[in-house]
Amino acid sequence: MCRTLQGTNGQLRILLVKPDISDVSVGFTSLARVAPLDLLMVAASVPEHECRILDMRLEEDRSFEETLAEFQPHIVGVTAYSAESRAAKRLFARAKKAMPGVITVMGGVHATMATADVLEEPAIDYIVVGEGEETFPELLKTLQNGGDPGRVRGIAFRRGDKVCKTPRRPQIADLDSLPFPDWGLLKRYQEKYYLNVMGVVGSVESSRGCPYDCNFCSVWVFHDRKYRKKSPERVIAELRRLPEVVQVVAFVDDEFWVDTKRALRIADLIAQEPSEWHGHAWKYWAQVRSNDIVRDPELVSRWASVGLKVLLLGIESHKDSELAELHHKRITVNTAITALKTMRQSGVEAWGCFIVNPEWQEEDFVDLIEFVRSNEIAFPQFTVLTPLPGTVLTNRLMETGELEPGKLQFQLLDFLHAAMGTKLPLRNFYELMARLYRETSMGANMAMYKRAVRNGVINRDWLRSPMGRQVTSFLTQLTNVDAYLRAHEFLGQKV
Repeated sequence: MCRTLQGTNGQLRILLVKPDISDVSVGFTSLARVAPLDLLMVAASVPEHECRILDMRLEEDRSFEETLAEFQPHIVGVTAYSAESRAAKRLFARAKKAMPGVITVMGGVHATMATADVLEEPAIDYIVVGEGEETFPELLKTLQNGGDPGRVRGIAFRRGDKVCKTPRRPQIADLDSLPFPDWGLLKRYQEKYYLNVMGVVGSVESSRGCPYDCNFCSVWVFHDRKYRKKSPERVIAELRRLPEVVQVVAFVDDEFWVDTKRALRIADLIAQEPSEWHGHAWKYWAQVRSNDIVRDPELVSRWASVGLKVLLLGIESHKDSELAELHHKRITVNTAITALKTMRQSGVEAWGCFIVNPEWQEEDFVDLIEFVRSNEIAFPQFTVLTPLPGTVLTNRLMETGELEPGKLQFQLLDFLHAAMGTKLPLRNFYELMARLYRETSMGANMAMYKRAVRNGVINRDWLRSPMGRQVTSFLTQLTNVDAYLRAHEFLGQKV
């Protein structure tokens, strides 16, 4: 194995791949397709080697084998979420078939949260558990030097019939010490990364983890309950390095406004920069909690003054009983309503996220439609309560026998499918999911559309482009019952 890692003058060729989502998934890849920032960070961690990134969401299927033949990588690395895990495994099998001696490494959320599942794929040599910026370089050096991979912290692999899982590596304490991503690795794709109707998107990670512990969420579990942040100065340095074609900056933090003082400082520093980055003004998008806004409304007005256009709010439910009992949210429905009013006053639109409980009856869907309309939520997003591997919710369901270990269908974990039983007949459940989007999406409310145009959220020129038309196509899927049922039929489930 180590013999295959003897590159020219010690330099290895590393192919990092972003898989396409399952072919039976509805998914969100046509509504928001952002750059694989995780792969950029892995590439930045090994600057001494030659890295190439292949985004299979934007490639013809045959390009994978063509790239293997042309690039001749020593390493093939893939990162994936659970809904992409089957596609990732198939890529590894294809890599081994084309190049039997290639070393394969899988990382990311699914590899960390469902390590046992990944180890079942014989084409995968090593799994990186947790963050990869320190583990991946050490693994490569160990293999190049003929060392024992069992001494590398934060990995799992098979040694013969035995599974070896090394101790977890401590998390990176100082995020400012991380190398900067090289956006040049994605130059050929950059204009095809976008965020809804806003335009070409560039991603910035300013923190990792979340201080909250919602039982359906894998973020805080993955990050061991820790919340770490970059300095405001480091965030500005990353903004300055974004590609020139970027029109929208998405802060991909799971909770961007945890630290009010820091968030305001970043806005102040942006205000000191030229009003037009790379020749044009940027729009900003971020994910925050309703209680951040209620705690300090100045966050919204200050950020709106530097270009904030949309905030993703995890409202989750229109019922206090669900917020308290199911989601462990330390907020109420009134908190969300107050936050939404504050945002409207500053011209900031809401990307409101709601979780649909499989236990719902028809009246629950109808009530949610009314809540979205009455609170003027421009971009509603409805996802089905999803048992992600390793979460409190999933562990509890397995303990009670409602989910059988080993029987979880990862292809259904795209947040738009019911991976658990529904109280309503499945077809009826999806008919109501389709109704949610049909009766609340922007196309159903011309006043909301005009307001979003007036507030500078919608990029109408971009919306007319081929990429923009994909968003319209995706919304059509969301209102098509058969698009949801297709995955269940593929898996042989009764619909």
